[in-house]
Amino acid sequence: MMQAVLETVRQGSPRVHCICNTAAANDVANVLLAVGAKPILAQAEEEAAEVARACSAVSLNCGTPDESRFRAMRKAAEAARAAGRPVVLDPVGAGASAWRLARVSTLLRAAHPQVIHCNYSECRALLGERTAFSGVDSVAASVEERAAAAQELSRQTGAAVLLSGPEDLAAHAGRLAKIAGGSRMMGLVTGSGCMLSALLGAFCAAEPDPFRAAVAASSFWKACAQEAWERSGQAGGGPGTLHACLFDAAWKIREWRETIEFF
Repeated sequence: MMQAVLETVRQGSPRVHCICNTAAANDVANVLLAVGAKPILAQAEEEAAEVARACSAVSLNCGTPDESRFRAMRKAAEAARAAGRPVVLDPVGAGASAWRLARVSTLLRAAHPQVIHCNYSECRALLGERTAFSGVDSVAASVEERAAAAQELSRQTGAAVLLSGPEDLAAHAGRLAKIAGGSRMMGLVTGSGCMLSALLGAFCAAEPDPFRAAVAASSFWKACAQEAWERSGQAGGGPGTLHACLFDAAWKIREWRETIEFF
């Protein structure tokens, strides 16, 4: 059961180094604290390697990037890899520009991440396919198309791939899982995907199998989203209430109904 991975996180309090999207930094720190992990949001390239070595996992988010941030992420990833720490890569907006795609691709080759967390558009960009820029949102695609893309990216990189969407898809080493649940209203909360990437870091620190860690983190976050939306609706609230309820759900939930199909 995936709840066991969350319990290991809560008991072990892993320290997670997050170089993250500036739009979501506060939320990333708070969601990690809610599950019992210890966030470190050191962003300077001068200390990136040293901090990464001192942490249990590293989560790298390519939102709001610049050259210094990419250098910091590469140094953190290389140090984590040398120290045997798991690395999570979230290639936010990978197809937004030629510059960003080139930097993300270089980072991907250097980082050798255990988990890549992306949407379908970002996945296609990393696979070298041309995509129409749509911000950080994904284009519509069938489950079969998304699954094929996730499996191909996993095959090419060796990483577990968690493809976010109405149903998350996890692929690694011939394994495939579909994780349902959550709330369609999560699209109204900026940084919800960034928070999941941070959680993936904590779950990878607790579970050595990156596929299992990805499925557990996805299933947990969808359970949080569902409970948060139900609570915000009962309170007569909207996106702001949902945002606050997400942290309460992450702090409170210990067990949940897993809606996971393995293929």
